[in-house]
Formats: sequence, C-alpha cells, structure tokens
Amino acid sequence: MAKARQKPSGMWEIGVRHPSLPNGRKYFTFETEEQANAFGEQWKTMKMGGLQPPAELLRPTGANHSLGLVVREWSNSGLAAPSQYSALGSLISEVGAVKLVDADYAWLAGYVQRLKVANNLAPNSIRHRVQALGRAIDEFARRNPKLVVQNPVRLLPKGYSTYTDVDRKLALEAGKKVKEDVERDRRLHRGEEERIIAALSGKQRDDRERGLLLPGGNALLTMFVLIVYSGLRLREAYTLRRQQIDLDAKVMRVQSSKQWRGKVVYRDVPMRQEVHAALTRYLSTRAMLPAALLFPFIEEEQGLTLTKVSQRLSARFKSAFEYAKCEDLREHDLRHEATCRWLEMRDASGNWMFRLEEVNRIMGWSSNSTMAQRYASFRGSDLAERMWSTAGKAPAAPGASGGAA
Repeated sequence: MAKARQKPSGMWEIGVRHPSLPNGRKYFTFETEEQANAFGEQWKTMKMGGLQPPAELLRPTGANHSLGLVVREWSNSGLAAPSQYSALGSLISEVGAVKLVDADYAWLAGYVQRLKVANNLAPNSIRHRVQALGRAIDEFARRNPKLVVQNPVRLLPKGYSTYTDVDRKLALEAGKKVKEDVERDRRLHRGEEERIIAALSGKQRDDRERGLLLPGGNALLTMFVLIVYSGLRLREAYTLRRQQIDLDAKVMRVQSSKQWRGKVVYRDVPMRQEVHAALTRYLSTRAMLPAALLFPFIEEEQGLTLTKVSQRLSARFKSAFEYAKCEDLREHDLRHEATCRWLEMRDASGNWMFRLEEVNRIMGWSSNSTMAQRYASFRGSDLAERMWSTAGKAPAAPGASGGAA
C-alpha cells in the first residue's frame, strides 16, 4: 500500500488500487498525513477481506484530469468566443498542471489573489481569465455527465476581481500598483473635432515644420467623419464596400463585426448630413465597382489580417489625435461620442429624435441592451447650457429680499 505524500498545496494525497476502480487506481486527498495513512489502512483491510469498494467510488470523478486538458477541450470545441483565446492561453500556462479535483474554492481564491498580487492584473483582466475557466469547466461537465465535477467559479462572490484591503496591502508591500477598472467616458471637447480634421487634411501646425502626412489620404479623413457621426466600429468602417452605401436612400448597410461562429448580420445605419456630404466628396475622387472596398486599407499589402489592419489604423488615428493636441483621445472614444450625439439629437419641434431602442439598433446592440447607457457621457456643461437656454427670468436668490427668519 502506497504511503501518503504531501502536495504543493499542503494537502496530503494517497493512492489506492483495485481492479474495479477507474483505471485501476484512485487518489484521495486529506488535510493531514495521519488521516491519509489511516484511510489507506482501511482500504487495505477492505481489500484483504474481499469487499467491493462503495458504489460512489466506482464512478469516475475527473481527479486525474488536469485543468490544461479541460481548457484545451473548451478552446477546441468551437464554442469559445475569439476574445477568450488570449485568456485561455494564459490559463494553460498558469494553472494547466493543476488537477481538476484540486480546483476547489480555496484554490481558486488563492489563484485570484495571485493574479492581483503576483501578476498585478487589472480587475477586468482577472474576470476574463476566471470567466473563461468557468465556461471551460461547465462544458467539461456537460460532455462528461458521469464525472463528479465541481465548478468553484460559480461560488465566487460578486466583486471578486476587485482588490480587497488585504490585496491592496499585499500588492503595495510587493511594490505593485493597486489596479482598478477604468471606465472610458472621453468625449470630444470644443475645437477638437476641427483640429483633428485639420490634422487629417494635412494642415500644418504653427509650431511644426510640416503637416501630418498619413497613408490613405482622404480615406482616413472620411473614415473619421464616418465613425464620429455614425458610431461604426473600426472594423465595420474599413470593411465597407461600395454597394453597402446608398446615397439616394441615405442609408449604410453595415456588417456587424461582433458576430462569430460564421454568423453574418447586417444592420441599416442612417446617414447624418455630415456623413452624406463626406462620402459624396470622397466618392467623387474615386471610381470603384459595387463590390470594391470603400476604403483601401485592407489592400495596402498582400495578406494583411483584419487584426493587423485594425492595429495600423488605431496607430494612425493616435498620431492624428496627438498632432491635434488630443493626446488622451482614443479611436474607440469616437464611438462613445457618436452614441451621445445620437441620443442628443432633437427634431424640428425640439423633441428627442430617436428612442433608445432605435439608438441600440443603429449602434448594433440588441433592443434590450444597456450599452447605450454605458456609452452615454453627457457633459455637465452641455446640460447646463440647455437648461439655461430655455429658462425664463432668473428667480431671486433665496433670502435676498428679506431678512433672516
């Protein structure tokens, strides 16, 4: 009979043999060495007496499966979202050797704390890893219904990825930063849109020797106007084809970039006057067939991937924003700006132009989505200006006409 051995986690493990067990052997884990060896002696006595193991021990438990196998099966299932692949790769390298039977709540809590203190990850990055692990274990349990598998991810409390007071102390003692979720609510300030358009048009700043010359010419300028006034995602914009632009109906037929598993979904996006004018000017400088790409960025080099094109365009917009003295602005902030502009639009009577469900459809979100509320960043100065522009005569300040009560 094998003797108990201590595991890296501090627990004690002992292996027992019997022909009726899955693979002829089964491992049990105990808190102390004495408990493990006592169980081994009990098993030896039962075996020598010719007694069969309990029925629950004859069922496979998944104890010999590693988390690496579980994660790889989920990655290869075709069910994982493309955005999860990076997190799945990190999981394989970080916890791939851990046995599924050892992945209990205590272990997971320790792993989450290591991600905070040792890896010093932001809460959002921690959630990506843990959520991917949870889905992998769920799928493994569905594919192996006879296995006794627990999923500790489902036991984590709300806010588990946020740094606790203990995590903060440990991180600071290790010389690390206390990471927090960063919510982007950056909008264009007064004059920034004009400066960006001037920079993309090649206009030289007074304090620079030359203007900004970026590859793409007026294509990049037109794409900026298209995104900031319609809210298209970057990939949705540069994958547009000429036949998807209907200048007469003033509608763009946009293919959503958020679909996967081969699903192709289109939505109709109305053109604002600014977009219609920009596209009319742009198309007057270029002759193209209906199936041709509206913008030339994918065809700049042979074999360019969409990811590479997105990275290039993001870098070019960043250069333009810096040249226009908008250093803290990012390309995706333009989608936030566009969302607010759709929500703020008024008709001739001064009423709201679009309902929330219509804005969701324009932006490519489901009708019951809360993304519009998340993207909405209403400036306090705009709200104050709107309020004061419709106000009548200002009332006297409280207490101004009378003495103290």
